[in-house]
Amino acid sequence: MDENFKFARRKLEEAIATLYHKDFAIIEKQCSERSIVFRLGLYVAQNFEECGYHVDCEYNRRGAEPKSLRGKRFNFPDVIVHQRGNSENNLLVVEVKTRNDTRSAHFQNDIIWRYSGWNRKNNTYFTEEGPYSYTGGIHVYISATICCLAWYQEGKVIEYQKYRIAKDTHALLLVDTNSTQNKCIFDKWYCDSNGESDIHKR
Repeated sequence: MDENFKFARRKLEEAIATLYHKDFAIIEKQCSERSIVFRLGLYVAQNFEECGYHVDCEYNRRGAEPKSLRGKRFNFPDVIVHQRGNSENNLLVVEVKTRNDTRSAHFQNDIIWRYSGWNRKNNTYFTEEGPYSYTGGIHVYISATICCLAWYQEGKVIEYQKYRIAKDTHALLLVDTNSTQNKCIFDKWYCDSNGESDIHKR
């Protein structure tokens, strides 16, 4: 794992912790995914403010052209950390899911792996050909009781983390992903439905 990605991970994890600390009410009330992503994007932007990167929500451009992947006309990643107009410095792409939408088809349609180069089910995705090639990506599941983070780099899941949310402080408490007591819908999609149970062995 390169230093840029380690740095980006730390900044993103801090932003998620801030989201739970300051905006737990909108998570608990199951407000819309967009409202939660907006608040997360603000904290990510604050953390990268002096680092020379831009942070954008649902950014849909590659230079002057629409951001698109094979088979899709337009794409809108939830949050990206990048330098506008410079595809050589695409640092991090973020996709978020909440308790409001737990349908497997919608998990499947999320595009995080395509931007970070994941070759899934023998399909070679657009980023592997070089237009985007983000240094890394993260798929975040946000709920009032559990937060899951699936980290990607070079087309693979490199780490899967799960946190229990403290009732009083709303702090994120790391839990054992192998425990049957900590299963959630995000696990089912990643592991059961798609045969990726090996991510829990990392």
